[in-house]
Amino acid sequence: MTNWTDIIKTYRTNPNSSVLVTVGSVLGSTPRETSARMLVTTDDTIGTIGGGQLEFIAIEQAREILENNGNAEILKLPLGPELAQCCGGSVEILLTPLSKNDENWITSIEVAQGSLNSVLLTNWNNGKASRTVINDTRNVRAIDPILLDGIESVIQSNVPTIIRNPRSSDNFTLIEPTNESLFHLTLFGAGHVGKAIINTLSQLPCTITWIDEREEMFPDELPKNVEKVVAASPVHQLVDAPAASFYLVMTHSHQLDLELCAGILKRGDSAYLGLIGSKTKRNKFFSRLKLRGFEERQLAGLTCPIGLENLEGKRPAQIAISVSAQILQRQQVRQQVEEQEKTSLYLHN
Repeated sequence: MTNWTDIIKTYRTNPNSSVLVTVGSVLGSTPRETSARMLVTTDDTIGTIGGGQLEFIAIEQAREILENNGNAEILKLPLGPELAQCCGGSVEILLTPLSKNDENWITSIEVAQGSLNSVLLTNWNNGKASRTVINDTRNVRAIDPILLDGIESVIQSNVPTIIRNPRSSDNFTLIEPTNESLFHLTLFGAGHVGKAIINTLSQLPCTITWIDEREEMFPDELPKNVEKVVAASPVHQLVDAPAASFYLVMTHSHQLDLELCAGILKRGDSAYLGLIGSKTKRNKFFSRLKLRGFEERQLAGLTCPIGLENLEGKRPAQIAISVSAQILQRQQVRQQVEEQEKTSLYLHN
């Protein structure tokens, strides 16, 4: 998935001269997932659907649509030797030329970004595409129960899905979350490792709150998805953290680290709590936290040392890569558990 911001900005420079390229259904191994998208203009591209020959063909076809004032179309491509791509899967690519008539749903996307309860519907019917943003499922409750189930599933999992017309597989609805953030990270500490983690994770669809007492430690410019918070008392910032957040604690003070870990464990709703440090630091912290009344089951939620066990290295960039990979692993497991729970609930109902 790609952040809508740059796509919308480019679209508005010339509303009648761009094609939205979206990955539809995928089968087997493919370069990108359903809902990955890019915008193609006559002389530029924004985003990517995975590169290689697949993307080249999509761009070429999109520009042919622009040149000939063509209509929306779907490319169905096997990823084999004929495309010089050995993924082995197959993919549908949706090509939809945009115009001023798309301004309404484009504006709705802008408004809905970050919302946890909004989805974008792309309805493909007899070769024509139409889009609408749904902010309230009550609007579709009486219309289509299957569509409603799909919308509620996407809202819960933040994973796009496709619902096909049982009478015509070429007619379908792609449901995409408008909130493209995979997770929220609250990062305490703006030292060298903190900076390296920001450089790594900010390139992914996530939001980050970056907290430190020292304003001079922050760089002058930050990525769009990173919020800087200069706080005299970082512990007090825990009250504003979203539920099921990921946390990294790596401040300049061991005592502050301890207070932050205690506060996060007390909340009891973290998806991940990582503390930078050695096994010795871990043992000392666990002993002190036990004296404060924390039980083993609570302490099991504290990861220290952080990062993948088989990916060692003490340089900030190495630590950042290892920790980022661990966070992504935890997020993937969390998403799989949520999907299994939903499937189980559906089967029992």
